[in-house]
Amino acid sequence: MRKIIRDVLNADGADVTELASAEAALEILEESAFDLMILDVGSSGLSGFEALRQLRERSDIPVMMMTGANSLAERVAGFDLGADDYVLKPVEVQELGRRTRALLRRVRGSSARVSEELAGPGGLLLRMRSHEAFVGSVIVDLTPKEFSVLRVLLDRRSEVISPDALSLAIWGYETFGSRNFVEAHISRLRSKLAKAGAPDVVTTIRGVGYVIR
Repeated sequence: MRKIIRDVLNADGADVTELASAEAALEILEESAFDLMILDVGSSGLSGFEALRQLRERSDIPVMMMTGANSLAERVAGFDLGADDYVLKPVEVQELGRRTRALLRRVRGSSARVSEELAGPGGLLLRMRSHEAFVGSVIVDLTPKEFSVLRVLLDRRSEVISPDALSLAIWGYETFGSRNFVEAHISRLRSKLAKAGAPDVVTTIRGVGYVIR
């Protein structure tokens, strides 16, 4: 499977590093920079889900999960942990190439459009390149997804953004009627901002969505 993926992506002009386990992937990311990771849910040793959870604690590298189970519940679980896309096994090589290119275009295009810094109320400041959030001089310890939620709300300041729109912008899929994961991220974000000295930054418009004024 790794050889097939390597050959497909090499033919598409990519420089591919193969690794036999999720543990090895986490280790190499400490030493080298990559544009994209394709992570098998059923990887040997550490599971793909656990590897993704650990990865998202320190990196926002785009991750495409690969799975043999065509399960909505599994895909939602992966997206909640920070996956950016899914591909099913057995891999359709044309689909894999197109999904990889599309994901990289989306990420690079988003990066090209954002400002170096975004400021908000209460002394809030996001620094994009360093992926840091501050309230005044206090650094706010945000997960990559919490940072992304805050970035979208600040980038579209004064616009009320629905849970589905937030989910699409950050996780790449709608809420399917279950908005608990979006609400949970907003709740944790509010708590961290309040602890840093910026309470009431994110306002809930009941039945509509969220906004930073």
